[in-house]
Amino acid sequence: MNPFDHARSSARIHGGRWQDYHALHAWFDASKATHCHFSHRALRHHHEGIAEAEMLFGLAIRNADGALVSLEAVARQHIEEDCRYLPAAADWLADFDMPDWFTRPSPDPFNLARTSALRFGGELDSYLPLHQWFLATRDWVDGPAHFFFRHHAFGIYEAEHRFGPAIDNGSGGIATRVVAEQHVRSILGRLPAAPDVLRRLKGQRWMLQAASAEKIGLD
Repeated sequence: MNPFDHARSSARIHGGRWQDYHALHAWFDASKATHCHFSHRALRHHHEGIAEAEMLFGLAIRNADGALVSLEAVARQHIEEDCRYLPAAADWLADFDMPDWFTRPSPDPFNLARTSALRFGGELDSYLPLHQWFLATRDWVDGPAHFFFRHHAFGIYEAEHRFGPAIDNGSGGIATRVVAEQHVRSILGRLPAAPDVLRRLKGQRWMLQAASAEKIGLD
């Protein structure tokens, strides 16, 4: 389903208007812009994606009726309308065909931040949150497969959205995108597009439930 239909479904379940929920549903589906295939869901349609959404949108949505609606409940609805169940991030990587350029040790974010400070100016602390965010996915899945979720061009877009257009380095700032690109290249030795990794997923039935507005009685 598209974000509009997900939002209409939320309004039917929780009250208010579809506009109250659309921004959240659009966030979950933003990855489709980079890869128009069911596999785009792997980047955000999981437990860890819900936690990320809560950090960005808060724990609740106040709808037009004045009611506070759990963001987790709305996010679960979205994912369960698209998939058979609510997966963990690691579930998407079952039988993942991991590229050989992923087989690198996960670096220390402090060392990466020091390198950024030397390269772009400023202090380590200015860059550390960005590097830590990129590498936080190692808590999602064991081994270098965790690079799948953020170490590509869409992850760089996410970083820019999360940290803003520029990082304050004390001397006019440096574009977040420049630092993020350097992060990915320094680890993978390249800057892959999201489809370069998404096409390596092995499709399973639960990934393809894909409810429609008609199926859930919206039309």
